[in-house]
Amino acid sequence: MPTDAIETLLALAQAHATVTRAIEVQGLSFAELRLLLVLRAAQPHGRRPTELAREVLLTPSGVTRALLPLEKRGIVERERDPDDARASQIRLTTAGVTLLDDALIPAGERASKLLRRLSLGQTKQLQRLLEEIGR
Repeated sequence: MPTDAIETLLALAQAHATVTRAIEVQGLSFAELRLLLVLRAAQPHGRRPTELAREVLLTPSGVTRALLPLEKRGIVERERDPDDARASQIRLTTAGVTLLDDALIPAGERASKLLRRLSLGQTKQLQRLLEEIGR
């Protein structure tokens, strides 16, 4: 029945909203935390904004808007791409690495608290199911 599918997706949206609010730490939103994690994985080279957009499922303009306050805070820096003068690379600054490392501790604790009612098996199953939906 179609309403079952809608109810399931509404529950998923509610869970997403709960997670998004709970994981805000160190003055970083959940979306900013995701961006910083992708950038940390790309160290020391960084990522082009278009690559970031693909990885975090935002539009390129959405990534640009998300990066502006991070640049102003000195968390990320934009440098010319050595391979393409028209493009730029976004990198975490030293302050950004420190902030991210400090943020991951309370973020991990909050994530664990959100999932505490699930067994390890249920948590792994949830992850697999969400990955399947996201494909």
